[in-house]
Amino acid sequence: MKKTITDFAEAVRTETVKKLGGEYQVTIETKNKNNKVVYTGLHIRKKGMESEPLVYLDDYFRQYQSGNMTITEAAECVVSASRKKGPSVDINQFLDYEKIKDSIVYRLVNTEMNKELLEDLPHIEYLDLSVVFCCLVMEEEKDHAFIWIHNVHLKLWDVTVEELYRTAAENTQRIEKPVIMDIEEVIYDILKENDRDKCSSTVAAYVLSNTERIEGAACMLYPDLLRRIADALKSSYYIIPSSIHELLLIPTAGFTERDEIKAMICDVNDTQVKPEERLSYSLYAYNKKENEVEILC
Repeated sequence: MKKTITDFAEAVRTETVKKLGGEYQVTIETKNKNNKVVYTGLHIRKKGMESEPLVYLDDYFRQYQSGNMTITEAAECVVSASRKKGPSVDINQFLDYEKIKDSIVYRLVNTEMNKELLEDLPHIEYLDLSVVFCCLVMEEEKDHAFIWIHNVHLKLWDVTVEELYRTAAENTQRIEKPVIMDIEEVIYDILKENDRDKCSSTVAAYVLSNTERIEGAACMLYPDLLRRIADALKSSYYIIPSSIHELLLIPTAGFTERDEIKAMICDVNDTQVKPEERLSYSLYAYNKKENEVEILC
């Protein structure tokens, strides 16, 4: 039994080379993700390949540790994944800002958790978060993929971070339209049970995300959206950072236990949310009178 992902990766790499053949070059690579999370994968190259897939091994390693997957089975999964057609990325097109600007969107990440990552990314600070940017990559099966926009890209394109923000603000709300769901409907959908009483709540709460429920926390940046929500609720409201994918909204008029909410945020982050998907441990609120978001605690 391989005890570390590094040993596991080397064993899977060796087995993958046997299955693919000597004309392939397979190397181990690590990638820094959100919140200092590091992923390990196999980069597969072959002369004449249209794309060079990077297949992450972290999920396979967890299955291997639990006894549900062997080294050979992991290698078979890698080979299968490497043969799927990857994202349509035209590097030459990416060098031209005018050709890719309609695909630029923004994301929210935690500033403190991503200090090193932010050194290389153009960003704008927002509360205890940072707005970062990426270029969406279209895939045949509509799987979500993107390329981070780095400082070097801004120099290449000769655009400012403010210009980048304006472009992303327009694109993100056009491409990733916001949706608001009643929390009971969300829980009911997850449980898929016939008895709605089992997921009833005494507190009015709503989930804010986008139509794909991916990176939906960025909806907090959509111009005028938060004000329109407050008008509909006829109340200011707490904004709970469930994850980078969604936010939980609770009208302040019906719930005043801030300490209880703060404790819930900490508990959910530590026990229910993947490290790379955590957004913040803070409790926010939209102040209807001031038309602004603030950190409460």
